[in-house]
Amino acid sequence: MARVKPKVLMTALCLLFSVSLARGDDEDLRSLELYNGAASEVVSATRSPRPASQTAENITVVTAQEIEALNAHTLSDILLGVTGIQLEIDRTPGSSTNIEIQGSNFNHVLVLVDNVPINNLAANFPDIATIPAQIIERVEIIKGAASTSWGSALGGVVNVITKNPQPERPVSGLVSGSLGRGGTADSRAELSGTSNRLGYYLSGGNLHSDGLLPNNMVDQNNVYGKLHYELPVRGGLTLSALYTDNASGQFTSFDYGRKVNQDEHQVISTLSLLYPLSDHLTFEGAARVRSSSQDISVSALSDNSIITKTKNDESSRGGSLNLSWLSDLQRIVAGVDYDHARVHLSEALVQADLLKRSADRVGVYLNDTFTWGSFAVTPSVRFDHTGIGDNLFNPSFGLTYALTDNSVLRGYTSRGYSLTSLNQDDSTEKVWTSQVGFESGDIPYLWLKSTLFRNDTWNIAVNVPDASPAGFTRVKQRQLKQGFEVEARTLPFLKTSLSAGYTYIRGTDGETGAALEGTPRHTVDFGIRYQELGNYRALLTGRLIDWNSPSQNGRSRGVVLDLHLGKKFHYAEHGSFELFLSVRNLFGADQYPSDLFKNTGRWGEAGVRCNF
Repeated sequence: MARVKPKVLMTALCLLFSVSLARGDDEDLRSLELYNGAASEVVSATRSPRPASQTAENITVVTAQEIEALNAHTLSDILLGVTGIQLEIDRTPGSSTNIEIQGSNFNHVLVLVDNVPINNLAANFPDIATIPAQIIERVEIIKGAASTSWGSALGGVVNVITKNPQPERPVSGLVSGSLGRGGTADSRAELSGTSNRLGYYLSGGNLHSDGLLPNNMVDQNNVYGKLHYELPVRGGLTLSALYTDNASGQFTSFDYGRKVNQDEHQVISTLSLLYPLSDHLTFEGAARVRSSSQDISVSALSDNSIITKTKNDESSRGGSLNLSWLSDLQRIVAGVDYDHARVHLSEALVQADLLKRSADRVGVYLNDTFTWGSFAVTPSVRFDHTGIGDNLFNPSFGLTYALTDNSVLRGYTSRGYSLTSLNQDDSTEKVWTSQVGFESGDIPYLWLKSTLFRNDTWNIAVNVPDASPAGFTRVKQRQLKQGFEVEARTLPFLKTSLSAGYTYIRGTDGETGAALEGTPRHTVDFGIRYQELGNYRALLTGRLIDWNSPSQNGRSRGVVLDLHLGKKFHYAEHGSFELFLSVRNLFGADQYPSDLFKNTGRWGEAGVRCNF
């Protein structure tokens, strides 16, 4: 496998620290704020919402404006260029995608939509490609263990916050459509508004493609709705529901003469209440439901006969209650989570049960933030009854020191876990995460963030090749993954801004010290953005991942460059239409950890959005 070329790394590092010092207007001369800024909504992914200067965890926020600039189809496209995240599979939009955070396994990452986990119960796999981009307002990512807030979240959390009703008008909406190579078409529509106390948001769409790679076709439908009612005195009720229906070809193996297809239906629904009991005390309660049905079939290429067909039916029903206390010195959140999970995995052709199990999961947590001058201390604890394995107690401790109003030092350590399957009592994998970091927006024109991390994991199930009939033996391994992240972003100069990030990960066997194959060593992300306010926009993004997977014939050759263009035309106070164009992987770079899941070559699409 090709190594990362020093010239490429030098170019990326130059982007990290290059910033124009030319004089501009007053807006250009101000410094950048911390990641969520003093005037922005505080981050809620920690389950104890607090400002950036008091947040010890390593968090990245992707905003609505950034999502729109990417011309994204699904959550996969949104996460593609986030520093510290590696997507193992980047193929036809809407096909299944594996996600890593700082080199973690995909089943170590918890993905939430409206606070409902979408990880399946059989393998703890979160299929982020099933979540349509048009319903997403923002995405908050915690990198590192977040089990003291969310339970099973060894590697991190991706918290998807969906759009709220338009508060200022009774009716507003959007119609969008795009068409690209391979019959790739994305059609969307949404309506939103508020009348008196009741607000609504409705969205629907279809994503279709004949496939940009062999047997990688997609046909995905989605419908989403949210109702929000402001109670007469204080507080509010929110009801939301998402339905997705996704039929896709996963891949083709010419070596074995087989292809794999998938058909999945999913429903996610929540009913939540937010009610302030006093100026300091707030009550939140929620009921949630997730159910899915998935068929995976393996067929012969020669005659399309089905060789195996696996059917997975699962459901999770539960809820959460919490109380939060906010004073000048403290922010305390205490709560309880409950879920009844059920899964039935079977081989349909021979009608044999592979897994049939249910579990009651209960988690109780207490998160505290205590501020004293420039210091903020954030101790947290959580106890989980997993229903299948160990009862788990996980603590965490964070400390921040605000050097200025816009610069902060961070330290964080936490124990965490992930339940990788309901199929095994010993599937609980564990970690100690430790991080130290610095973030600043005080340097003129420049925002800068750096983080050192160390993730010591154990009880990790791995396959060791041998001469057995299966060809491998499954063993438990201790793994150590440590490294650093550096991120930078500039203010616009001549309407152009730069961003860049670099992640280094060193993965070793925790017992022998031997290097771990498949842990991505170097990840480089960068972007160049040109934006005319409410008019023309252009975004060029690039990424390079050293996948470090020679035994699977992985490739890391060239930089994947994506170009996104848009031109908006206004025809009324609230009306506009936009023409947009995206060309992905401009020079056909090869970036994949396994030759079974090669990435797409160059492909383009064009479309139009109409707002009213």
